[in-house]
Amino acid sequence: MLTTVFPHIEDKSIENLVKSFLDIIVLAMLNGNPVHGYKIIADLHLTFGVLLSPGVLYPLLYSLEKENFIEVKEVKRKKLYNLTPKGRKRVTTINDLYKRNSEKIFHFVDQNLQSLN
Repeated sequence: MLTTVFPHIEDKSIENLVKSFLDIIVLAMLNGNPVHGYKIIADLHLTFGVLLSPGVLYPLLYSLEKENFIEVKEVKRKKLYNLTPKGRKRVTTINDLYKRNSEKIFHFVDQNLQSLN
């Protein structure tokens, strides 16, 4: 198994995937009750074992807010983030797009790996 030969490949792989798909992951996390940034970082760490720095998360949140995909409310000096209807549509669209493209990529890889046998 690859993880036996390269013990850190799985950890690095999930970290790369989380960072690559951070937009859709964060939008999906905000589809419910309002959440503050620290909770997003904590939940990502708990769920994926990836610890994001605030310097990675907050620029993304700012960008999502600027595009009206999320809304921000300040409560007791904490910013709470929540998905807007436009954001809900966006996360659904991105999810479908990523699924289709992932299938194409893995189909391509599978075909090419078969030729090695």
